[in-house]
Amino acid sequence: MISREQQRLVIEKLYRSSDSITSTKKFNEKYGSSVGHMGEESMRMTDFGRKMKKTDFMSSRVEQAMREVTGRSVDLESL
Repeated sequence: MISREQQRLVIEKLYRSSDSITSTKKFNEKYGSSVGHMGEESMRMTDFGRKMKKTDFMSSRVEQAMREVTGRSVDLESL
């Protein structure tokens, strides 16, 4: 599982920001209608990964941010 706080931290890293709340708000405004809102409830890591694959972020950057925040690896290409 990836907690909502961890989701916000991943998104903060992807935006190269120091404010996870603002970054998550920006993310949800851009992608919320297509992938659902992030940072609101815990979800399985694979579900989070599948949603992130539908964004414009490079899979390798998403994988790296997820690994840094959660300490666990998910191969987005296999999802």
